[in-house]
Amino acid sequence: MKRYCFVLLVLGLLVNMLFAQAPTKLQVSLLNNHFEQVNLTSAYGSSQTSYAHSDIKDDKFNMTVSLPNDIYKLDFGNGSSMLLVINPGESVNMTLDAENLQQIVSVTGSETMGNVMEMSYLALHRKAALDSINQELQNDKDKQYWSDFAQKFNLYRQTNDDVDNYLLSAFDNLDTLYRIYSRELSNGKLKGSSVFECADAANRMMKKTEIDYTPFANYQENVSRYYSFSGPRVADAQDFYRVFDQYQSDLQNRHQVAQDAIGTLMPKIRELLAEKDSLAYNNLWDKKGNQSKWAYRVLAELYPSLQQAVGQKAAYESFMKNDKQNANLLVSQSQGNVSKVVQKYQEAYNGIDAYLTSQLKEAIKANKQDICVLMFLDMFPREQNAALHNEVITALHEKYPDHLIVKDRWGYMNSPASKVTIGAIAPDLEFPDPDGKMRKLSDLRGKVVLLDFWASWCGPCRRENPNVTRIYSQYHDKGFEVFSVSLDSDAASWKRAIEADKLVWPNHVSDLKKWQSKAAAIYGVRSIPSTFLLDKEGRIVQRDLRGADLERAVKQLVEQ
Repeated sequence: MKRYCFVLLVLGLLVNMLFAQAPTKLQVSLLNNHFEQVNLTSAYGSSQTSYAHSDIKDDKFNMTVSLPNDIYKLDFGNGSSMLLVINPGESVNMTLDAENLQQIVSVTGSETMGNVMEMSYLALHRKAALDSINQELQNDKDKQYWSDFAQKFNLYRQTNDDVDNYLLSAFDNLDTLYRIYSRELSNGKLKGSSVFECADAANRMMKKTEIDYTPFANYQENVSRYYSFSGPRVADAQDFYRVFDQYQSDLQNRHQVAQDAIGTLMPKIRELLAEKDSLAYNNLWDKKGNQSKWAYRVLAELYPSLQQAVGQKAAYESFMKNDKQNANLLVSQSQGNVSKVVQKYQEAYNGIDAYLTSQLKEAIKANKQDICVLMFLDMFPREQNAALHNEVITALHEKYPDHLIVKDRWGYMNSPASKVTIGAIAPDLEFPDPDGKMRKLSDLRGKVVLLDFWASWCGPCRRENPNVTRIYSQYHDKGFEVFSVSLDSDAASWKRAIEADKLVWPNHVSDLKKWQSKAAAIYGVRSIPSTFLLDKEGRIVQRDLRGADLERAVKQLVEQ
């Protein structure tokens, strides 16, 4: 019995030695240090378990831990932390910068942390380079000039448009007054029964004219204070400034027309209105003869000038028409100049982004069996990088099948939902059409395709069908196709709906299993209508678009 117990004891010790984690030693130096202590904790999960603690002395700290290979977090407090990978048995020596914990200054003793340092550098360098380009764009003098010009000129144009509307109204007021007086004149006198009508019309039209002319008077007084374009001009933009100078010239010409036509009448209009208001204030306006005298004074002192003033409206509108054309051109060109500057920086941005993104992706792929890549994989959203995610998670699953994150990603990657996310290649479908002919979705590669799940019994589907047929008719010749999958169970109802709704495209398929449809199961469709818009490579680019949103997306794809 003693010998048996001894054998069990030895076996137990051997098992513990075999499966115990070899200790990992961390030696960390901190540049620009302002921390006093640090905790080694779990990096994810609901519980933030603390595995080790150390005070920081002389800008250094040491830790020895026995933990499985995984991602952990060095927590310095107050939201300051960094991720690292523990590999049992390593002796890691790192230098960190307390002002930027995301960048490792140096590391020895761990190939994994060396890879983390490389990938961190690429990620941070990419961000810094792109931030630098954005900053250069914001500070670009040409961009600032044209942006400021477009903004200021837009306001200037809107103000001028408002003034135009007021002045055109003033012309119309005077024209109305002129017509009323002309209609009621006979042998140089007002018809007796119309004197009071003329007095009332003159009072109303002159008050409206004064109200409409006042914004123009205020504009003339203040325009130079708020809208000055007298600063230095950009070189090599002579054509632009020629149009701008013409705009200014036409503006001045029409304002001079308004001043000569209406402005010269305003003193007399104000004088006449003041007399009328004085009579009304002293209760004399309604006394016999006062309105008649006032109406005849308008006839004598204002009426002779009205016809000539009203006749200037056509000249005003002519200058205004030219200016509106030039204004639209100036707005378009100034905004276009902004776009040219932005495009220059956008091209530089795209080039750097593409290069450094490619470098980082290659680094992730090169280390795809190292758990550390989980620290960087989500920098690239799965919707646009499904192939990268699938490759990395497949490699990690071979080595870490029970890891919390890997297991979850692996499960999602192999679920129907993951097969039909934005950016994924659409799973192929092959089902019979109403005549029994087998039709495949993949046969439409090279075309922009709307994969449409519907049914004859689905009201919302039938209401959307006219929009789909309209878009099909408009863009079919440009490379647009529809692949309709029906969730019907009755073939006759399906065929009648196709004919009734004029769904003229040939690609109609169904296995007539309603909600047990195999196609619906493949695409995870649980409600209809449900649509997937595919690009020419068969990649899912949008889901469940309707109406104008669908048309815009189709138009963009067929024109690429």
